[in-house]
Amino acid sequence: MVARRLWTALQQVVRSVLIILFPLAFITLFAWATAGSTYGTTSDPMRAAVWLWLGSHLTPFNITSNEVSGYLSYLPLGAVVLPWLTMRLGYKRVLEVVGNKKVSRAYFIIAYLLIYLLLTLISSNSQVSTDLFRGLGILFILLLTATTDLKVENSIKLPMQIFLIMLGIAGILFSISLMLNFSTAKNLTIVLNPGILGGLLLLLLQLLYLPNIIFTTLSYILGSGFSLGKATDISPFIFNLREIPAIPVLAGLPSDENIWFLLPTLMIAIYGWINLTLIFKLNIDTKSKRQLILRLFIVSIAGVMIIAFITSGSLISSNMSPVGVNPLRIGAVVTAHLLLVLLLMILLPKVFKKKDSKGRLTI
Repeated sequence: MVARRLWTALQQVVRSVLIILFPLAFITLFAWATAGSTYGTTSDPMRAAVWLWLGSHLTPFNITSNEVSGYLSYLPLGAVVLPWLTMRLGYKRVLEVVGNKKVSRAYFIIAYLLIYLLLTLISSNSQVSTDLFRGLGILFILLLTATTDLKVENSIKLPMQIFLIMLGIAGILFSISLMLNFSTAKNLTIVLNPGILGGLLLLLLQLLYLPNIIFTTLSYILGSGFSLGKATDISPFIFNLREIPAIPVLAGLPSDENIWFLLPTLMIAIYGWINLTLIFKLNIDTKSKRQLILRLFIVSIAGVMIIAFITSGSLISSNMSPVGVNPLRIGAVVTAHLLLVLLLMILLPKVFKKKDSKGRLTI
């Protein structure tokens, strides 16, 4: 019985993996064949396909070669969508056969981890290896979310919706900035001269990095800023950037300090005010209200810090590390704003009550 369930889970995991791995293998083989390489074997593009598959699971890489050595952890968050969907579909098929949710989840996760470790072992060589500790941690979180029925509580649903609106505003602002600097993006593309296939792959890569870029834009307009390499700091009131990589989408970067971009920082205050107002209006005891406020703070602060950690990292060389949002800085900004709003909402009514009572006494 155990062997049958594990075999069923293993079959679905292999299908989930091959749905992504086969197209990646075709792309890498085609790119290798058209590149006109005079050395190497067909195992090189196949290994590259496995690296791309691992990268789509946000698995970091340790790279050591004669040309460059470093750590690659700044990976496209958009690439996670397809593996996550294949995980969910594979798990549902296992559930149809096994029937029990807990058993199906356990066997599917075990089978996926085994295939992941096998592919990691096969693809590793003297030049490229994976960071298994961080990779397995991220994979386990992906598997848990993919195999769990997503039921969001009402107390968390509204903060999530407001956060998505904030991301939407950040995306609109970045799109406007990119349109205003379209000529720069065009010049960067001409400099790269990627060709037809390379151009398509470059476009796809930039689209997959859009979630990272949008969250980075949100961090910028909230005042916490971001980094784009060693000794760099970009925010509305600090601009320390010497040069940028020749990537067209980076044409939307700010070119100097702009204090007016601090105005959207009020979004955090509005976010806190809306959620705290709803909590204060609830017909529950004081202890329950305090628990809800504490939950709001934990979800808000831990949430942005986790997203900042996932969407940032290192781009191989020491000069391109760190890239993205500093989790501690954005966590501190959100904490300060939420605490300020909470204090104002608690203290201001007391101040007005004292004034009213004094006014009545004088009358």
